[in-house]
Amino acid sequence: MAGLEVESYLSQARAAASAASYDAQKLSEDSIERQAIHNLVTAVEALIAAIDESASEG
Repeated sequence: MAGLEVESYLSQARAAASAASYDAQKLSEDSIERQAIHNLVTAVEALIAAIDESASEG
């Protein structure tokens, strides 16, 4: 049961990261805000990958 719950949370996190990335593309290409959002999305995606890997091992 916990595995399905984790998968659900990971799916929601992936969808939110994807939406944030899409929205960031609407910002001016040279804006600091776009770069900051890109960095945050990259960090979130790395966390998602780590949690996914950890969940699949256990």
